[in-house]
Order: sequence, then structure tokens, then C-alpha cells
Amino acid sequence: MSKPQKQPKVPLLISTMKPKKEEDERLRKMVEAGEIVYTEEEIEETLCGIGACKPAWLQRLATKEMYLVVYILVALVQGMFFAYSVSVISTIEKRFKFTSKQTGILLSGNDISQVLLAIFLSYYGTFGHRPRWLGVGVMFTAASCFSAALPHLMYGPGQDAIDLADATTFDASALTNSSVISQPKKEEELCHKREVDTCKEEGAAYLGPMFLMFLAQFFVGIAISIFFTVGVTYLDDNISKKTYPIFYTLVSLLRVLGPVFGFVLGGRCLSLWIDPAKKPNISQKDPRWLGAWWIGFVFLGVALVIVGNLLFFFPKKLPATLRRETKRMIKQMDKDREEGGNKSFDHFAALAKEKKTESRPTLKNLTKALRRLFTNRIWTGNLFNAVFTLLGVSGYWSFKPKYMENQFRKSATDANYFTGMSSLIVSVVGAGVGGSVIRWARPRPRLIMGYNIFTTIVGCAGFIALMFVGCPRLEVVGPVDGNAGPQCSADCGCTEKFTPVCSEDQTTLFYSPCYAGCSLANVTADPIIYTGCRCIQSSVSASTLSPVLDAGSKNTSSWGFVTRGYCPEPCDGFFYYMLTQIIVQTVSSVGRIGGSIVQLRAVAEEDKGIALGTLTVFISLFAFIPAPIIMGAIIDSACLVWDTSCGRTGNCWLYDSDKFRKILHLVPAVLMFISLFGDFVMFWYSDRLDLYGLKAEQELELKKVEGEPEETKPLKTEDESKEKKAGLLALA
Repeated sequence: MSKPQKQPKVPLLISTMKPKKEEDERLRKMVEAGEIVYTEEEIEETLCGIGACKPAWLQRLATKEMYLVVYILVALVQGMFFAYSVSVISTIEKRFKFTSKQTGILLSGNDISQVLLAIFLSYYGTFGHRPRWLGVGVMFTAASCFSAALPHLMYGPGQDAIDLADATTFDASALTNSSVISQPKKEEELCHKREVDTCKEEGAAYLGPMFLMFLAQFFVGIAISIFFTVGVTYLDDNISKKTYPIFYTLVSLLRVLGPVFGFVLGGRCLSLWIDPAKKPNISQKDPRWLGAWWIGFVFLGVALVIVGNLLFFFPKKLPATLRRETKRMIKQMDKDREEGGNKSFDHFAALAKEKKTESRPTLKNLTKALRRLFTNRIWTGNLFNAVFTLLGVSGYWSFKPKYMENQFRKSATDANYFTGMSSLIVSVVGAGVGGSVIRWARPRPRLIMGYNIFTTIVGCAGFIALMFVGCPRLEVVGPVDGNAGPQCSADCGCTEKFTPVCSEDQTTLFYSPCYAGCSLANVTADPIIYTGCRCIQSSVSASTLSPVLDAGSKNTSSWGFVTRGYCPEPCDGFFYYMLTQIIVQTVSSVGRIGGSIVQLRAVAEEDKGIALGTLTVFISLFAFIPAPIIMGAIIDSACLVWDTSCGRTGNCWLYDSDKFRKILHLVPAVLMFISLFGDFVMFWYSDRLDLYGLKAEQELELKKVEGEPEETKPLKTEDESKEKKAGLLALA
């Protein structure tokens, strides 16, 4: 900005301005009078569009409200990606025979890229064209989605899925007038009818998917490094401190729909068979059900390409931000003249430009910024708290749907629906209440931090309580816990392929129809019925149950039958599990917005980007990377039945539910308790923060209360100033 020799043309960013205050009208008059002139570079930085395509009608969309809409859309779809990845992880394990530890390594891929790049991306991105940086990041996420779907397109549904579909699909051509027994395309493993393990999927069939999925997570880490550092600072810089809580609450309320929609999308996709062209006759609760996990990734990739391109149209700086900076310089000029000075507007414009030049991104300035951060006690306390809390919680959330499937015998579809709906209720209530309190009650920083201590304690108590909420351990008749299996089926030649079936008494659970001694299968029944089971004494005449049960059998009138799937269980633990989860998460989410604002206000304006980036690196390195790997290894220790097809140990089919439940909740409870130390540090030092931008207003109000002119006002001691500010804040 400079003082011209002649009257310039009023730029669009001023001519389209709607004055709401006296200072807005004054700014307009100064520009029209030629006292303030924006350079071509400054005007160019506020124009919407790409390259030479910057029409006048598009400039009216260069507002914080429009950016907020696009930002929320992108956040929503990216949130769907993470939730969807978690929702299908157990299906991916079964499809490619990964252990929980291996899937934990896959999930840590995005955090590895954040460790490597977050500090540099957040620091240099803050000084660059931030919306375009965000756009590039979103394109990386889209590439991640397509990369995650590639294993299915390259390797297909898998031999197990093909065999299972063939074995449980009715072949109408096999029916004749003299037989009512359906003949499947491929026989299941029954007594004296053993499947041949073809071992068609070895080597690259497992290493290839692992590499592609790790690459997908690595790419999305780049996007997250940019989105939650550069994107947040762009939003914060273009919104006043007073109204920031309102906008942040709105972002939180709408962004939370991303994970909710992600879990719902996961449930919908997993309700379809992995090959949508086929529909095997097995229940979705059957542990061998494989849902269409890959479809959601394709959908999300297309959606990200569409919404991500909108970010490239936003200007480097919104017009309202440039106007706000100009008004700040006018206030500095007015203050100087009130004190008897005669400095022009150009002087303060030059000072602002010089400050920007001095703070330009260099390695030296980066080192200084990092030094400021690690000597900031509030920031380091928050870092300690975040690392230990997320080390426990992130591992838990990564395997929560899997836990619900195994502990409460829910299908993958049901587990995702329940997880998504509970998250929606919790987040809407928590963000709404928390944002409203911050906006209108404006609690002191220490009160906010005190509530965070309370939420951490509630979280610890909740995890400890959930250690005792669950269903009884399954008692399986078969090769479990070192047992050899029942003697009645010892000569059947059964393998360790886990296909649970329930006896006709609806209580006894057999490892597979082969271990129950069954010799016939009726795949037209729903669920599939296996008959001629020598290990079961029939309590009902087979002929009265169904004419198909005796067909083709000899001397089996006393042998019973089994149905495919788990036995019904009188367990009400799931209700109390969900109730405890909702209570704990609601209490925690109420304080999330206040904690986020404290995190931003604890550092200098120029350090916000690097503060968020450095926090991301440490959280990724010490929490998000090790958490799923550690938790996956711990969960694997509770496995009772491993898949051992093709000469390699794959996924786990059956867990010790008691051990699974206790270790899954004990680990996060202990780590959250340790994180309390960081909460106490933040509580002790947080009272000095100015969360709402009211510091200057309070000082002016103090002067009015004392009735003294600004020029002759004596200096107050630090204690007096604190007392008066505290009194005014309490009155407010």
C-alpha cells in the first residue's frame, strides 16, 4: 500500500464492501479519497479464480462463509475415509489373511508420512497460497482412495470367497423329480468330505495388497498434514477471535458427520457380498462373510476429486482479511496522532510489510519458532496430554468395530451402524453444548482446563467400567485351547477351518459341521442346515422337521442336525456397553472446542501453523504410529483359532472374549491416567491466555471506570491490573 499522486480506481474489494461499522465507512472514504491505495499484488492475492479466469461475479464468492462451506465438505469426505477404513479393517483381514498387528502397521502408514513431512508442510504452507496447498492435499487423499481399492481390482474376491459362494449357492439345475436335496457347485467340509487346499494365493497375493494399502495410508497422511494445519490457520486468520468459537462449533458439528457417514457407508458396503454379482446363502453374522469393502473407496475417491477442485479457486487472502489488516493500521495511525505524533498511514503499512519480510519462511526462522514452542509450557503440556491420550484411544478406536463383532457377535454391518449412530449423537450434543458455552458464557481458561481434567478422569473410569461389560465366553466343541475335538467325529478327517454351527438344542456350539459329525448339507434352507450329525442325539423326529433332512441318509434316525452360525445368547451387555460409551464420549466432546481454542491462543500468531504441524508430528510418531501396532499385537495374544491355510498363519477366527475385553480397555485407561500430568500443567499456566480477544477492550474499560484520560493515565502495578481485569471479566 502506498500514497499515490492521483485518484486511483476503487478496487472491487472495497466497492463491494457493505459498511457495518463506522470504521468500515471510514476505510471506504480513505480509499475513495486516494489516501490508501492497494498495490496490484495485494489486489491479485484477494481475487477468486485460476490463472486468467477471474470473472467479477466469482469475486462475490470470496467470503469466509463460502470457504467454510467448502472446508466442511472436504473435512466431511476425508472424515468418511478414515472411518470407512476402520469399518472395513476386519473384512480386509479376513480377505487377505492379515493379523491384527499387520493391519495396525497398515493403519500407521498415514502417520509415518506426517512425521516425515508435517513440520515442513505446515510451516512453508502457512506462508504460501494456502487454499491451493489444501487442494493438492485433497488430491493426495483421492489418490489414496483409488490405491486402497486396487487390491480388489487386481486380485479379485479371493479363492476362499469363490469357494464359499460356490458351496453355499443353490444350483437349480441339479434338482430332479426324485430328489429335493440341493447340490451346491462346490461341497463344504463335512464328515469324510474334506476340501482340498489349492493354495492358489501365495506370495505377491498378500504382499501386493499390503503394499498398496500402506501406500494409500501414506498418501492420506500428506493430505492430513496440510489440512489440519494450513486449513485451520486460514480459517482462524479470516475470522475474528470473538466469532471464532461460533464458526469452529459449526465446523465441528458438521465435520463429525464425516465419520458417521463413513461408518454408515461401511455398513452398507459390507452388507453386499464381496462380489456383488453373487449372493451366497449365509448370514452376515457368519464369521466367513466377506462384504464388498472396496466399493466405498471408489465412491470416496470420486467425491474428493469433485470437492477438492473447488479449493483451487479461493484467493491467497480473503478480501475481508485485507480490509481487517488495513483497519488495524488505521487504528495504529490514530493512536500515534493522539499521542502527538505525525506518522502517515504509509509508515505503518511499511512496518507491516517489513514484519512479513522478516518472518518469511527460512530454516533460521523455523529453528526460532521451534524454540519458542518448546519453551511454551502450555503448549508442551498439551503435547504431553495429547500423546498419551491418543496412544491409548486411537488404538482402541482402530479395532472397536472388530471388538463389537467378536464380543457381542454383531455383524460387520451392525457394528458400523451402531458406531456411526453413537458418534453422531455424542458429537452433536457435545459440540453444540461446548460451543454455546464458549461463545456466550466465555469461561476463563482455567475453568476450561479444569473441565478437561474432569473429562480425562471420566474417560479413565469409563474404560475401567467397560472391562466388566460383555458377553460370556463362547464354549466351542472342537480343537480350541489344545483340545483334540470330540471322539464321535475323530475319524471324519476334519481340518481347522472354523465354520461355527449351532446344535438343535440352541445351546451347544460346534467348531464346524465336520466336528459335529454331519454328513449332509441343505443349502436351500436359511440358515443352512447340516444333517446326519453323529455327535448330536436327535430330540425331534427329522421327518417332522423337514422332508429334506432324511433324504439320502441311512440309519441316521437318532442323529441330530445343526444350523450354520452362532447360537442365540441371552446377553444384555451390548446395551450397557453402548450406554457407557455414549455418556463418556458426550462428557469428553463438550470440552473439545474449548481445548482447541486454548491450543491456538497459547502460541503467537505467526507460530500457529508450525505449532499445529509439530503437534501433528509428535502425536503421529509417539501415538498414532505405535498405537494400532501395539494394540494389534495385544489383541493377537487373545486369539484361540488362527487361519493356517496355504502353510501360513493368517487372520484370527476366534478370540478369548474375556481376555480380549480386559486388555482392550485396560491399556487406554492406564495411558489416559498418565496424561493427567499434562492437563495439570495446562491448568496451572493457562490463566494468562486471552481466548476471546477482549484484552484491549478490558484495558479501555478500566480506564473509563477510573475516569482518567488516556494521555495522563498513570501506570498501574501488575497486581492492580490483574485484579481489575479479573473483576471486569467476572462481571462480564
